[in-house]
Amino acid sequence: MLHRKIDGMVLNSESAPYVFGISTQYTDPDYLFIRIHEHSQVSSLPVELANQIVSANNLWRSLAQLLIYTATRVYDHCAKISALSSYEIICYQLYELMYEPEEVRNNITVVSYVMNRTFLSRSTIMKILAQLKTGGYIAMEKGILKTINRIPSRY
Repeated sequence: MLHRKIDGMVLNSESAPYVFGISTQYTDPDYLFIRIHEHSQVSSLPVELANQIVSANNLWRSLAQLLIYTATRVYDHCAKISALSSYEIICYQLYELMYEPEEVRNNITVVSYVMNRTFLSRSTIMKILAQLKTGGYIAMEKGILKTINRIPSRY
């Protein structure tokens, strides 16, 4: 998961294989950090070397596809947490959590997952989750999301 250092907010999460850092090579290197939540093999190399490899092996198309994918994910994330209601943000995060690998899903509470990715308060998140659970729209055990049934589009 890609975190912002100043507040620890999760900006993006990806599954392997994925290349982090190539799209942020002109930003402050101390602005972001990666936290791994499942067994992973991680390698790193200087950005200059990565750029040389792309150039020497004519990997511009692959690099462009990675950058387009990354930009789309960042835009999608920003659009969904900035212009929606608290309910819509939580619903979006519930679906994102369901797409996480099972090992990640089973080791993080819904509240923590949503709080790490949004600016919503714990009480707001808990209130909406309790209502969704009571209505039978989601199933949770000890705060862990187990299933999502049909979630109403309106709160």
